[in-house]
Amino acid sequence: MTICTRAPPALLICDKVGVIRPVQTDYPRILPRPMDAEHHHDLADEFPEFKQRIHELKLASREFRRLYDEYQALDKEIYRIEEEIETPSDDYAEELKRRRVRLKDRLYGMLAGRIPAIAEANEFVTRHKFPVPVNHGGVVRDWIARGYSCRGFTDPPGQEWRDFVHDTNELVTVVDGRLEVSMHGESYVLEPGDELFIPRGAAHTVRNIHADTTRWLYGYD
Repeated sequence: MTICTRAPPALLICDKVGVIRPVQTDYPRILPRPMDAEHHHDLADEFPEFKQRIHELKLASREFRRLYDEYQALDKEIYRIEEEIETPSDDYAEELKRRRVRLKDRLYGMLAGRIPAIAEANEFVTRHKFPVPVNHGGVVRDWIARGYSCRGFTDPPGQEWRDFVHDTNELVTVVDGRLEVSMHGESYVLEPGDELFIPRGAAHTVRNIHADTTRWLYGYD
């Protein structure tokens, strides 16, 4: 007689000749594959130096929380596409990636204090950042406190600065006149007092769309 010391299985079956046999129930569990770090772009992993600041702004700023949630949802959707769990068109996938880049730049600006976390904002533009008429000295003081330089241009009608790329972040504000800035496939019209944040590495074109000269300021961090 053979004595089995193994704990009895939870299930038993009786075969055709009447012998009771155990049913194997300890199959290896198949767990969901964790997100590969190469594909997953969690904001805290992207900006580890701002981990605590991310937590603080999620509690304090409804606008930051909204953008953060949108970024996380996009990141998860892109991951599912890259893992071929979902298979939309290539154009759709590329548009999602562009949106993720724009959101990450915007969130970085908030984390670094370059963009107010609570403001009337349209993507990278903070409307009415400076009171009109714009005081040049006031802009200088504000930007220096945030780690930016401040210089100025006076452009004639139709002046265009095409396809510039910088290895630093840039701020732009209009003193008088109007500018149109193209960046990330979007166009932003700046009125006096508006401030635009241009993230490092972003190709951009600046045009004077005013009927007269436009005076504007720019600075790098």
